[in-house]
Amino acid sequence: MKTRNIWIATVLCGILSAGTACEDNRDEFLSDYSTILSIKQSGEVPLTLYKTGEDAQYHIVINKGGSDYNATTSVEVEVLDDAALGIYNLENQTDYVALPSDCYTLEQTQFGFGSDEAYKHLNIKLKTDAIYLLNKTEGSYVLPIRLVQSPDSINSLKSHAFIKPTVVVPTIYFETTGYVANEVSETSADLITLRLPLTMPIDNLWDFNCTVEVDESLLTAYNNGSVLKHTLLPADAYTLGSPVAFASNNNTADLEVVVDRTKLAYGYYILPVALTGCTQPAIQIDETRNTCLLGIAYVPNLTATALTVSMLSSNAKEPSEGSYEGLLDNVNSTFFHSAWSVAVPDAHYLQVSLSEECTAFRFYYQTRLENGNAAPAEIIVSGSANGTDFTSIATINQGLPTEGGNAPYTSQVFFSEQPLKYLRFTVTRNKLGNKFFVWSKFLLWTN
Repeated sequence: MKTRNIWIATVLCGILSAGTACEDNRDEFLSDYSTILSIKQSGEVPLTLYKTGEDAQYHIVINKGGSDYNATTSVEVEVLDDAALGIYNLENQTDYVALPSDCYTLEQTQFGFGSDEAYKHLNIKLKTDAIYLLNKTEGSYVLPIRLVQSPDSINSLKSHAFIKPTVVVPTIYFETTGYVANEVSETSADLITLRLPLTMPIDNLWDFNCTVEVDESLLTAYNNGSVLKHTLLPADAYTLGSPVAFASNNNTADLEVVVDRTKLAYGYYILPVALTGCTQPAIQIDETRNTCLLGIAYVPNLTATALTVSMLSSNAKEPSEGSYEGLLDNVNSTFFHSAWSVAVPDAHYLQVSLSEECTAFRFYYQTRLENGNAAPAEIIVSGSANGTDFTSIATINQGLPTEGGNAPYTSQVFFSEQPLKYLRFTVTRNKLGNKFFVWSKFLLWTN
């Protein structure tokens, strides 16, 4: 018998349902051996298994290679005993512990290769419930396997496999958490169906239901850090599609929320939902991804405002560069620059005098073409009916473009209970902490 075995530890991973031997490596060592056997996935592999109450099936591919493609041969697979594994640990500075025999079953250990067979499968059944209990104790458990007893050669570099399983409990969660924005207008359909996908990270074997409930505390927490305060979506303005039904062979299902637009006034709403129950006991709810804030902005139709230079003013226009024309000429290389060469005691602002009053508006700007050094880092949006008494509408300090030049920003739609004739955009600080700012383009939409 021509067997040359050494100990190694590299990465091994094989799932029974995955592809088997597309690359059988039969041409390895062609000039040295007529027939040579090896494990395709040799070394160590961390396998992630799921605790579903059912055993996991895995396989390893044993390849027949060499110069004599039509050879017949055989090989045996054995599990290293504690003594052999202990020697390996000493020689390789590892801390492997052999899986107890009640944690796995090898379908067979002896393999014969016909002249037309390039590979064989070593099928392994892993007892996930038993392994899950081991994972809670200290120790690096592996199933240590090696090829032995062949009339032909065994590739000493690919003769061992150390299967290292970790069993985790499968979870279910919202595919997208946090705030999910949706905008509707008066031209939208009366009934609008919005979907929030629920998902799980494994192949689903069951039919089961998940319960989703409204949790108003999520809205309170969101409003504490939000630029715009949101209102709880009125109970008579939506239908919540809970429970959510999962069908076997599908690992995603949608929570459907049907919104009745006709029951809403213009404004920003949130439906804060939490995943609270699952009828399949093998699946746990992921407590880090079990909530979602379904945002609904109901806005009036806005039209682009025909801005002119005479409508723009500032308390801090830079005298040496930039212009109001640079905001309106649709040329990226021109710009408005607030004062940097002269001192202005107050925060710098750009103001718009509207030709007609509005109660809702949205604005757009781009940062300077060359860089974003003077890009605003915080903007206070305010409005006035007379041009003297201004009321703060929102403070924007999140989501503003501060990296690189020529970066666009489009605001949310802002509302005012009182008609506004003047809009003011005050920059309290730029990216570098200075007072001045630069915009290279400015657009405005009003109702």
